[in-house]
Amino acid sequence: MRWMLGRIWDSLKFGETVLLEHSATTPTALGLCHLIKWAKGKGYDVLVDDILDTLYLYKMQMKLSGCGDELLDDVKVIKEGGRLEVGKVIERLPIKEPVIQEREYRRVFDPLLGGGARVINPVVGVEKLLLLVSSRREVLTILNNILSFVGDERRIAFYFINIDVLEGVTPRVLPLLEEIATTVVRITKDGRSYKFTVAKSINNEIDGVEIKM
Repeated sequence: MRWMLGRIWDSLKFGETVLLEHSATTPTALGLCHLIKWAKGKGYDVLVDDILDTLYLYKMQMKLSGCGDELLDDVKVIKEGGRLEVGKVIERLPIKEPVIQEREYRRVFDPLLGGGARVINPVVGVEKLLLLVSSRREVLTILNNILSFVGDERRIAFYFINIDVLEGVTPRVLPLLEEIATTVVRITKDGRSYKFTVAKSINNEIDGVEIKM
């Protein structure tokens, strides 16, 4: 079944923004583990956006599950907030007002992808960032920052989103994120298995596909 999940990743195009939606009780570290293995198998570089130490949580879950936390040792990481270092941290960015945050992020991100480089770009913890903002305007600014990268053919971005956390965020963020994304994959528990459902895709070949693992 893992190779079938790999077929979904194979169908994605550089420039896409992918949402991986999960609940608080879904062990999505296994999803990150599979994604990084797939990327390395394809020869792609991996760049992780680690917001408020979320990657440390994933690393511990990967270690305890036996998936292999060493996968993260040589992965490039941009840390936004937090203090726990995982992977090869390139830059630490403090959490600031969203407009400034985007400017600082691009200052680091753009030089990394010079010369035609392409990366697989998992983003973990963005829901925490949305919890910190104090106004609807700031929420929409963060969403607009995400939108500004859609179509950037230097990367495929994978946003791991804990949808339980977003329930208390105003305005309703999840539908807005789903509108922005080019592909939406919902990860749910089905007994002792996990189901990956492609709820939205610009590629008709995978739109609606369900995979159990």
